[in-house]
Amino acid sequence: MTNNRLYYVHCMSSVHIGTGQGVGIIDMPMIREKVTEWPYLPGSSMKGVHRVFFKSGIHKQPEKWLNSAFGKASNKGTNFNSDDGFELDDGNAGALVMSDAKILAFPVASRYGTFAYVTCPLVLKRFRRDTVAAGVDMPEFDWAALESVVNSGVVMLHTDSKLDKNNEVFVDEFTSGAVKDEAFAKWTDWLAGQIFVKDELSETMLKERMLLVSDEAFQYFVSMCSEVVPRIRIGLETGSVEPGALWNEEYLPVESILYGVIWSDGISVKTLENRGLLDIFPEEAFLQIGGNATVGKGRIRCRYVKGGA
Repeated sequence: MTNNRLYYVHCMSSVHIGTGQGVGIIDMPMIREKVTEWPYLPGSSMKGVHRVFFKSGIHKQPEKWLNSAFGKASNKGTNFNSDDGFELDDGNAGALVMSDAKILAFPVASRYGTFAYVTCPLVLKRFRRDTVAAGVDMPEFDWAALESVVNSGVVMLHTDSKLDKNNEVFVDEFTSGAVKDEAFAKWTDWLAGQIFVKDELSETMLKERMLLVSDEAFQYFVSMCSEVVPRIRIGLETGSVEPGALWNEEYLPVESILYGVIWSDGISVKTLENRGLLDIFPEEAFLQIGGNATVGKGRIRCRYVKGGA
């Protein structure tokens, strides 16, 4: 891919993108990958909120650009024009492609440092694969050495970490020995600089709280440490809870960090080709995604990084 971006998502409030009615103790679970059972944000949702973003404000784009980038529904057959390709008035799929936003760091409560940004080798390997696809240069690891450390029951920290005391960490209900690693610190510094440009406080928070655990430990944290919120519905006439109107909703916690890839397919409209579809994107954008926006949920910050960064 030559016309692409790597994008990061920083959850500034908890986020709920659900899968409908649950079958377990959680009535409305958040969406998870089928294979890993890790939470993610669907590409369709990300694309939808970006269309809303570009419909108003200082980054507002004309309707023709929106239809070309994000697609347009059609109630009639598509006609083909030999000069311009498929005519936009007859509907089109849209040239902008957004992958799902995959989990990169999952926040978990910690005795020291308040909370930790938890990740694992499998997350980093998948992240590495997507940085290559986006043309972004990520610092290399000695993968065998990395996995050897965390698989021995020891976690890995940044050299300036606030998560340990006497080389021990207490995360959620677990305690573990910890080592501070220069290579992991270098990678964390790079990541913090990618996500939090001109935000020194957030950049420092990430450096001080990044925590590498084993794949198995990460699986536990993303399965058991999500945010579960009980909700009720009050009757207008009675002023009390309606019968049966108590349910639980699962949320991706505030401070979660995710990533994905954006690229563009061929565009039939020459003016859009000349402008460069992804050149319209700002350095970062503040968006709202998922349910319960009126109670402050779904606030995210997106950061876009060009290949070669």
